[in-house]
Amino acid sequence: MNSTQCELNLGIQADYKKFWFTVPGAIVGKGRPRFTTVGKYVRAYTPKTTVDYEKKIASYYHQKTNYISNKALRVKIFAYREIPKSTTKKMRRWLLEKLYLCTVKPDIDNIIKVVLDALNKVAYHDDIQVCQLVIMREYAEEECLKVCIEEIGEKKPN
Repeated sequence: MNSTQCELNLGIQADYKKFWFTVPGAIVGKGRPRFTTVGKYVRAYTPKTTVDYEKKIASYYHQKTNYISNKALRVKIFAYREIPKSTTKKMRRWLLEKLYLCTVKPDIDNIIKVVLDALNKVAYHDDIQVCQLVIMREYAEEECLKVCIEEIGEKKPN
């Protein structure tokens, strides 16, 4: 069984929605906040590369749908990292066969943060709705991010 074939179908009902979308290109993890001083005040801001990548993720979601869920969610993130061009054919084959696992940057936690923050108020009202999370980082021929958002239950009323 290929690792991307794993299925978590706990509690899925027919009327719950499920969306897959792909963000092609280089994967950018959530950057650390930056600080600047304005007069005698300190201002924190998000790096431009992070803001641009969050907009890109939201844009690809909107190309698929404009639906904003109000249910409990499962988010699956598959981060496919491109094998460097300088890699030998033998090593390339081993990486694609998953003999060696993908342990390169960006860190998995930063991939999670950038995806969940990008989809906040885009695919769901608040990331507190995410109750289950699956993430995998693997080597592939082309770099991309594949994301699945599934409704899995009702959110507790306020």
